[in-house]
Amino acid sequence: MVRKSLGGIGIVVLTMSMPVNAQYTSTPPPEQRTTPAQPPAVRGDSLTITARNGQTEKQQWADRYECHKWAKDQSGFDPTLRAPSEMSSEEIRSHRDQYRRAFSACLEGRGYSVQYGQAPSAAVAPAAAAAPVTASHWVRSQPELRYRPLQVQIEGGYTATVGNSDSQLDDGSTVGFGLTWYPTSALPLAVRVDGSYSSFRGRDAFLNQFGPNVYRGWEDVYGGDVDLQLDLAHSSSRSKLYLLGGAGWYRERATLRGVVYATGTFCDYFGCDTGTFPFRATDHQTTPWRSAWNAGLGWEIAYADGASFFVEARYRQIAPRDDRVQMVPITIGLRF
Repeated sequence: MVRKSLGGIGIVVLTMSMPVNAQYTSTPPPEQRTTPAQPPAVRGDSLTITARNGQTEKQQWADRYECHKWAKDQSGFDPTLRAPSEMSSEEIRSHRDQYRRAFSACLEGRGYSVQYGQAPSAAVAPAAAAAPVTASHWVRSQPELRYRPLQVQIEGGYTATVGNSDSQLDDGSTVGFGLTWYPTSALPLAVRVDGSYSSFRGRDAFLNQFGPNVYRGWEDVYGGDVDLQLDLAHSSSRSKLYLLGGAGWYRERATLRGVVYATGTFCDYFGCDTGTFPFRATDHQTTPWRSAWNAGLGWEIAYADGASFFVEARYRQIAPRDDRVQMVPITIGLRF
């Protein structure tokens, strides 16, 4: 059944993760896909950019792309897309000027000289000089996944029990909180620290371990993982797939309700009586911290600048050398 088939997700994820490093390529700026690398002093489309602080060619490309994205968000104008037909020339020119001012301010703050002027063809064909205005470009900016060294995530969802745990515990729910740290923007690799809390209702096989008088029980599992997250190669700046896996430590807390019998004197409004009487009792049993490992995959999509949604599924096994607890948390979360 579906729960049984989820037990194989760990093997599939480990198999997928082997060729990932060879597949990853950074998403290039728009210019890199169609034009070759350019020298430090760049001139084209009436724009001249000169590095004042000896920036490398790679750094120049990175700075230009980041400033392009920032200027696009600030102005709502993108020189890589065509303007809608209902826009007037004056409106297009206004947004284009806003983009230029934002783009120039960003680059100048990073140590560049920026100059706008007439394109070389303007002196030969004045009519063509007006083309950039009437055939300018416009975009309603969309949120993008951007490099942020430290990110916070909260999540919650459904947890399926598999393997040995499937016969003892019903499927349950989970909530979690964590941090993701990218040491550098040059590598698609992050370190994650996640804490989670899951709760499961006990089945008959679980209750029978504690004696015939236990009639209800559930188990709570709480702890944390230290994982590596590897982002897969992607062409979209708005979404990405990634793999994750690592080790952790968890405790299991069983809450049991049953009937116990006690001998003594019992008194109520009508008087006292001596004998053996049944009582309802609640008992808690907690294991020590036990080691665990997990592996899974996720998908993330930006919904606003600096924030994104993600969906994750992972296989987790606790205490691999004794009474194993096996589960597959499937969660939806917010990262910001």
